Amino acid sequence: MYGSNRRWTALNTSWTRIGTGNPTDARHEASSGGKSMSASDGIDDATAVKCLISQMCESFYNKGWATGTSGGVSIRIGGPTSDNSTAPWRVFVAPSGIQKEDMIGEDIFEMDMDQNIVQKPVTEGLRLSACTPLWYLVYKNRPSAKCVIHTHSLNAQMATLLDPTEQSDVFRVTHLEMLKGVGKHSYDDVLEVPIIDNRPTEDMLSDQMEAAIQKYPKCNAVLVRRHGIFCWGDSWEQAKTQLESFDNLFESAIKMRQVGIDFSAIPKVG
Repeated sequence: MYGSNRRWTALNTSWTRIGTGNPTDARHEASSGGKSMSASDGIDDATAVKCLISQMCESFYNKGWATGTSGGVSIRIGGPTSDNSTAPWRVFVAPSGIQKEDMIGEDIFEMDMDQNIVQKPVTEGLRLSACTPLWYLVYKNRPSAKCVIHTHSLNAQMATLLDPTEQSDVFRVTHLEMLKGVGKHSYDDVLEVPIIDNRPTEDMLSDQMEAAIQKYPKCNAVLVRRHGIFCWGDSWEQAKTQLESFDNLFESAIKMRQVGIDFSAIPKVG
């Protein structure tokens, strides 16, 4: 997952998890942010993915994209191998209702492609995210996707409100450098990101989201009005960098609107 000397654990200390007298204290401490693991440590793929998800969640919290207990990440491994065989898919899912800056690898669910739980978190009392059906929906409709990320970025939320009527079903932007970062687009292309309406819970978004994914095959994200964004990629790195690029484009569009520039129009010069 990472090259040597790259950290697989969270960025800070898991301050609410250690020294509480819980029987799993030792395991929590071993996977907390104060520890560092590299490829040379010989840890198994499942442990690596779980710790990676915890690190990503904390990173998004630090960006302000996962405030409270919001947001989530799923990564899957498996599929075709170098020897032309096929490894079973293993899907790793962040839990619901947990502070993302405090997450550790022991909090992650491992599942199969039929949405069955294969391995529960070591941490007791956790439940699956309401986004779980949406992770699988993306994997179904984008077979090459290996990672799906959901955040409540303020820029993503505001991008869905740039149409004051709130009737638009797509966000359009063109002629910005960061278009190169979202996949399948160049500087002078028109990016179209579908917008779907919010629902009381994420699992209720399934039908709308699947229709949007199918309607916009060139886009690797879906915006949810007044809510946030779902973004995916063929690797965790691609999903993360594309999410960052989308957020930059949303922020640019918001600021362009504030100074009277139409972010969806081709500029007269350039």
